[in-house]
Amino acid sequence: MTETLCEAALPYPRLCAHRGFSAAAPENTMPAFLAAIELDAQEIEFDLRETADGEPVSLHDSTLDRCSDGSGKVSDHTLAELRRLDFGLHYSEAFRGMKILTFEEILAALGRKIIMNVEIKTPNLTDPLPEAYLNRIVSLIRAYGCEEYVYLTCGCDPAYEQLMRLAPDIALCCSGGGTTERRWQIVDRAIRYDCKKIQFHKSCMTEEMIKKAHDHGIRCNVFWSDDAAEAARFLSMGIDTVLSNDCAAVLPAFGR
Repeated sequence: MTETLCEAALPYPRLCAHRGFSAAAPENTMPAFLAAIELDAQEIEFDLRETADGEPVSLHDSTLDRCSDGSGKVSDHTLAELRRLDFGLHYSEAFRGMKILTFEEILAALGRKIIMNVEIKTPNLTDPLPEAYLNRIVSLIRAYGCEEYVYLTCGCDPAYEQLMRLAPDIALCCSGGGTTERRWQIVDRAIRYDCKKIQFHKSCMTEEMIKKAHDHGIRCNVFWSDDAAEAARFLSMGIDTVLSNDCAAVLPAFGR
C-alpha cells in the first residue's frame, strides 16, 4: 500500500468503513480494515478501549461477550489476558484465532495509508479520561507520524477539553452519540470545542444544521448508511463523509 493524501488534502465526498468493512469480516479487525482499503474506502472508523494496564485496543463494546469467547469488561483485563481470547470465531469459522488489535498495531500497519476516524470510547458522558491514557494515544499518533491522518472522536465533552490542551494539532470530530437532546446540539458543541468535523447521527440532522457547520468550516460525517439510495440522499444534503458497515452496498452513491 502506498501513502495516501493527508486529511487536509484528500478530496470529498468520502466513504468511511464503520469498524472496517464489517459486512465482510469481524469488526475492528485487520481483515475488515484491509477489505475496506481494497474497496477504495477513503477512511476507516474504529473504536479504542483502555485495558487494565492502560493500552488502547480496538473494540467497540465495553464488554467482551459479543465479539470474543471471553466475558466481562475490557477494562478489567490486561492486554496479555485479552491476547488469549478469540475475536474471530463469533463471526465465522474462517476467522478462528483472530486476536485483538492494539492501536499501535493498526498505526504500524496502516499509518499514513488511509485516514483514520478514531473513536475513543468513554465510560460516560460527564467524566474526563485518565490523562496518561490520552497521552498514550497521542504519543502513538505522533510516533507513527499520523497527526495529519487521524481525527479523534470522543463520547464525553471533558475529553474534548483535554485533547484541545494535550494535542491542539490533531483534529477533533464532535460525536453524535449520547442522548437525543445532545445529538441536536452537536453543531454548537463542535464550534465550542473547535472541532474540524461533526459526526451526525442520521436521525438527528437537517440541511440547516449541515449548512451551519459548513459556514463554520466544519466537515460533516453521517452515521450511518448501508443503502446506496439513502447514502446518495445524504450526499445531496451536503454530507461530506458517509459511514457504512457495508462499503460495497453504498459504492453506487459515489459513482463507483
